[in-house]
Amino acid sequence: MRIFALVSLIFFSSLTLIGCSADGPVKPPPARMASGLFKNADASTVKNNLMSACSKSRLRIQTDKNEITCNSAEIDPERSAMITALINNEWALQYKDVVSFTLSVEGANVRVSANSYIEFIMPKSVMADAPTRSTRNLLDDASFINAQQLLKAAGASE
Repeated sequence: MRIFALVSLIFFSSLTLIGCSADGPVKPPPARMASGLFKNADASTVKNNLMSACSKSRLRIQTDKNEITCNSAEIDPERSAMITALINNEWALQYKDVVSFTLSVEGANVRVSANSYIEFIMPKSVMADAPTRSTRNLLDDASFINAQQLLKAAGASE
């Protein structure tokens, strides 16, 4: 009887460990996306409008084929305190507030999705040669409203 209890304990323990393996699908990090629709516009016009809106807000601009990234290293003290609490690591350096716009053409219209996130540098260890660049999505209302305002300034209808 004692052997049966020991065998069943080992069997159920192994099933538990197998169920905890990391081979399953990886969940994407949570994001709060703002979106806008540019009616009867082409992608290049929308890109120019978004870059103009970012420029008027004094943001640095980087472009790719269907993506525009606007960032700012100037963060006000209240927001900096919120970001520090979010990252929860005293070694994080060089915060950049980033809004990434992804364009997708839908017939005669262009849909733009905007994601706000923070980009920062994390040292791998005290003796690491090169620190790694990390990101963390921002889910707060201020980040979402900022992304929406940039979309509206560029001429989005939604």
